[in-house]
Amino acid sequence: MPMSLLVCLGVGLLYYVCALIGVLVVSLPSGIAVLWPPNAVLLAALLTLPRRYWPGLAVIVLVAEILADYPAFPVHAAVLFGLVNIAECTIAALVITRFSASARVRPDWSEPRELALFILIVFFVASPLAALAGASVYAYVLLDPAPFMVIWRIWWFGDATGLMALTPVLHMLFNYRIYWPDARYLSAGGIEWTGLVTTTLLTCFLVFNVGIISGHMLALTPLLVMLAPFWAAVRLGPLPGSALAATVALYAAIATATGQSPFLTGSPESTALLIQEVIVLFIVIVLFAAAFVSQNRRQSGSLRLYKSAVEATGEGVLITEAGDDQPIIYCNQSFMEMTGYKEEEILGRNCRFLNRDKPDQPEVRKIREAILRKEPIRITVRNFRKDGTLFWNNLVINPIHDWRGKTSHFVGIIRDISREIEQHHQLENLLNKLQEANETLEEKVHQRTSELEQANHMLERLALTDDLTGVYNRRNLISRGHLEVLRCSRSGGTFSVMLLDIDHFKQLNDQYGHEAGDLILKAFAKAVHQSIRKVDSFGRWGGEEFLVLVYDSDQIDLRAMGEKILKNVAECRVPYKEHLLQVTVSVGIATWKGGGFDTTVSMADKAMYQAKESGRNRLVIYQPSSRVARK
Repeated sequence: MPMSLLVCLGVGLLYYVCALIGVLVVSLPSGIAVLWPPNAVLLAALLTLPRRYWPGLAVIVLVAEILADYPAFPVHAAVLFGLVNIAECTIAALVITRFSASARVRPDWSEPRELALFILIVFFVASPLAALAGASVYAYVLLDPAPFMVIWRIWWFGDATGLMALTPVLHMLFNYRIYWPDARYLSAGGIEWTGLVTTTLLTCFLVFNVGIISGHMLALTPLLVMLAPFWAAVRLGPLPGSALAATVALYAAIATATGQSPFLTGSPESTALLIQEVIVLFIVIVLFAAAFVSQNRRQSGSLRLYKSAVEATGEGVLITEAGDDQPIIYCNQSFMEMTGYKEEEILGRNCRFLNRDKPDQPEVRKIREAILRKEPIRITVRNFRKDGTLFWNNLVINPIHDWRGKTSHFVGIIRDISREIEQHHQLENLLNKLQEANETLEEKVHQRTSELEQANHMLERLALTDDLTGVYNRRNLISRGHLEVLRCSRSGGTFSVMLLDIDHFKQLNDQYGHEAGDLILKAFAKAVHQSIRKVDSFGRWGGEEFLVLVYDSDQIDLRAMGEKILKNVAECRVPYKEHLLQVTVSVGIATWKGGGFDTTVSMADKAMYQAKESGRNRLVIYQPSSRVARK
């Protein structure tokens, strides 16, 4: 038997059972149903199953409706009632899935917006429309003498109450694979579960059977039944909360139908209306409580994740308020390490305390002007650490806007570039020495020659190589890359870029210190040098990132070269004090297919980050289809 037929038969059987409950258990002696359960079964199934199942569901449900209504109504009336229920649920399912924005399940009961959409569609669109058709069947087919508007109101509220009370829990049970892993059920022990169920049934018994609101116990109102469902909704999530709320709703409906409810009034119509309003308000409160708490938990988790990411970055990050004196309200650990100040010495102060006795720098004035205009700015500025030492930093400031579009905060990202500035000053000093040597050429020929050779050698090293590892620097690699693009464009050849990033370098650097980090960088550069061809260009791209420019890469096996790099780096051991340090590397490879050198590097960078996300210590080859081949 096909799976689709089994599913439809299962839904039909559940629909039939719920229809009998609606007719025999939750209806008043006058025949008015306090709530109508079977439509919740059909709507939950339509929201869960693909649309190819819907025709089969309609047929099975129509048969179930006829069987349930046959003792009380003619066949033609039962058919019409079934068609009305099918149309009601189909309209609701189509509209809900059309306007639902959830990506995982529609609707998502842990999202307040999705819950509000469901209530709006069910209570104000699908149910009143279905009530018009149902009332018409009573008035013009069965010739019921009751007023049309009374029948319409009874049908409307009965359907809406059943759908709102039972559809959420049934839909979440049908989609348990999605809701069960996300819920907090496992955090509740057996004692808590037993207490919730016992409390639910006990409070229902006290309110609906004992009559706890009468006499001297008047203070204990029917609101007592909210205790367990509300606790479950807030602590354990939408599924437990909606399940207990549905239990209370069914208990209230059964008690009212048997004449034991505190909501009994003079007429069946007013009694049904009162208990339906109570059930609807109760269900709405519990479901929204669960949705808002679940949404808050997700947002809090996202905020913790974002904060962890900011704390893990090697760059200093701070946030200031936009008004008044722009006091600092947040700074990460890297910022404190960079400046030497503690958190309590930073928060609440304006960033100008880092300028010390140099508050009138032209760069500082530009920053003030950008903040006044509420514009982003990128600038290099000099600041002072707590111990008084000067450091240069590349500062990026961006305004943050609130929901009204008004600037509420500024975010600053600081990168220490003191080493680069120092190298630049060294280069300027060397150039000055060269100029002085040229001016005294006739007097100090031999001395000039020696100094000139030394200066040229140092100038070349500073200009073309990395002073720590001795390999090419970024400027040299960029120049070689652009030249290779021109050569390949003319000759029709090709080249590839390997982008290498040392895994967990920051943690090793933080744990063992910068001296150990420098030793790791040197050993890494040596291991890579031994893994590539002599004709290829290898250099330091920045920080712990290195780049290999592979010439005529169509003539070699790039994957084999990359695997050799992975192997040699993994086997490399760096002795430091009593430790033997070891690192791995993530490699991204991209082949030039036209365009600029920067484009090829960007593709290699994407592949390298894919290697990082795939577990590190591996290589990934970039593919033009945006898919990557990983080792």
